[in-house]
Amino acid sequence: MTRDHAPISAALRSHRDRSGQALVEFALVVPLLLILIVGVVELSRAWNAHQVITNTAREALRAAVVDDPTFTQEAMQSRINELLRLASLDPTRASISFEGWRTGTGNPARIELSYRYDFDILGPLMEMAAGRRSVTLHTGFIMRNE
Repeated sequence: MTRDHAPISAALRSHRDRSGQALVEFALVVPLLLILIVGVVELSRAWNAHQVITNTAREALRAAVVDDPTFTQEAMQSRINELLRLASLDPTRASISFEGWRTGTGNPARIELSYRYDFDILGPLMEMAAGRRSVTLHTGFIMRNE
């Protein structure tokens, strides 16, 4: 009777051994997969922030070069701050360089906007690997005064 049950018990033992192997493989792969997914999400958020500062700089410069005597640099700064806040970005992390405003029709005006973007989830890993947890996003435009 033990002879008839020997193939069944060997098959069960073999199945249990493989399920343990699958568990170990799963435990090794899941952290890497999670880091990959979180990395994609973090990079997507950084790309979105870059698109926001690009559109903000373009809109601010366009409003500045149009011949409107009521538009001031303070109005431009408040508009930039408002657009950054609407996108849930902190305006205090932005630095703006602006030149050539109202220098005459046809003359170029330039804006450069930089934003320090901190990675929230991958920040500690980046800090261990590269020594910092943020990147600086840059954008700039040149338009002619109208």
